[in-house]
Amino acid sequence: MTRIGTGDSLLVDNRAHDSCTNDLRATALTVLIIICFVAWLAFEIPKGILTNTDELLTAERSREMLLTTPWVVHFNFEKSFAKPPLQYWLTTLTLQSFENRTLAVRIWPLVYGVLTAITLAYLARVIAPDRPWVIPLSLAILVCCPLFSAEAGRGLLDIGLAFFTTLAIVFAQLARKNPAWWMGVAVACWLGSLQKIPLIFLLWLVILVVRAISPIQRRNLFSGWLIASIVFALASSAVWPLVQLAKYGMPAKSVFNEEVVVWLGPEYLGARPYFEVPLRLSTTAWIGAGFFAFIAPFAVLLWKQQRFSAAARELASLCLAVIALAVLFNFRSVRYIVPIVPSLCLLLAIFFQRFLERRSALRIGAAVLLALMLLASLTQAGIQIYLRQRNASLQMEEGNIKLRTREKDIADEKRVAEELGALQQPDSKMVLVKAIKGGSDLLYDSFYLFHGNLRFPVTNLTVDELRAAPPPVIGVSVARDFPVVQQVYPKVQTQFSRAQFMLWRVDAE
Repeated sequence: MTRIGTGDSLLVDNRAHDSCTNDLRATALTVLIIICFVAWLAFEIPKGILTNTDELLTAERSREMLLTTPWVVHFNFEKSFAKPPLQYWLTTLTLQSFENRTLAVRIWPLVYGVLTAITLAYLARVIAPDRPWVIPLSLAILVCCPLFSAEAGRGLLDIGLAFFTTLAIVFAQLARKNPAWWMGVAVACWLGSLQKIPLIFLLWLVILVVRAISPIQRRNLFSGWLIASIVFALASSAVWPLVQLAKYGMPAKSVFNEEVVVWLGPEYLGARPYFEVPLRLSTTAWIGAGFFAFIAPFAVLLWKQQRFSAAARELASLCLAVIALAVLFNFRSVRYIVPIVPSLCLLLAIFFQRFLERRSALRIGAAVLLALMLLASLTQAGIQIYLRQRNASLQMEEGNIKLRTREKDIADEKRVAEELGALQQPDSKMVLVKAIKGGSDLLYDSFYLFHGNLRFPVTNLTVDELRAAPPPVIGVSVARDFPVVQQVYPKVQTQFSRAQFMLWRVDAE
């Protein structure tokens, strides 16, 4: 009897020791992945000149908050209500402190990206506590994903929303045992609405519906904490829009963000195919793993031979709800599903973990397939970051892929923008002259505002509209359009030229 008891005890001790060893190894690998991710992007993000439209909007809106008011967003020195202010507030802090302004704009997406990775690691531990290797596996898939890593290296708002979304999902899982955590979901909703859009409210609704359908989960679902958190989320999220309505004169229609979906109208609805988001996700947006990430939620919900936890099935429902919303409302870009990319990576890790646990040929096949997916995804992310930081693109020419870089052109145009900033005067109208409206011969007004450190508005004009602009005028055009400028203003004076870009001035007579 004693020997059997001792043997059982040793067996239990060995199993506990092996479990502890696996936990430590998985944790060490998780930390290593996060450190490598930070080092990689920290090395890359200071490079290049900001040229992306959305990055420049983040940069310029933040810069103008420093010149106008530290609270309300401005663009081209007029109040702007297109986006909420949280990341712009943060960027004002780094623009004042960092000499490298590219780094100052991109540092916050990197911070958000690191926080998202850490939050995902904790979410994986909550959802799969008995499978420690799911944590580093989900992080490896996340870091290699170009929809995450490439976006975390740009000054956009999406990665911040991904962090608050993942954080809200964590709090919702913790609320299964302690309803007080619903307040965490409410705070994440509030911050998410200040970051970009109130997407987390929709996800919260999906969570409540999923749990209400299940008789087991329904018992402990409704509580005073849930009601209080919903009231807090609604009230706190309404504060900033009400302040803008009351104090800053925001039009009531601007409460609903007009830049998120493609609205009704012949030039919008159907301009892109309704299934663009799932198609891009499965193909070009995430080469290697996109297709498997798309089918992973379906596998978790429909694979009867495997028993997935209620938390995993709930996460799959959330992801499918967002993808369905993107299809239903014809979202303009696959980038709008970035907030659920961490969850997709976790589901994909759980999916592959089931095959990696088997002692059969499936295990080897799954491991090889996973390695190839990670390699392809990481390569794609690296190429995207490289091209964006260097203002380059890959083009097909006579059957061969060639690298086309605009780095020199961008540097020349930035130099012209700086000279425009040196000439700016309160009584002079600053214009950017293009051959046609929306033409690509000159970059956007945000490029000149930010890189020229302009303190006054700049106007985009076509060559036809130029005739209505009375002097004094300071303008930029390309050499091809300068003869038209000379026809309109015979006394125009060239102030500076670089490559094809010309800076000129017309004084009042």
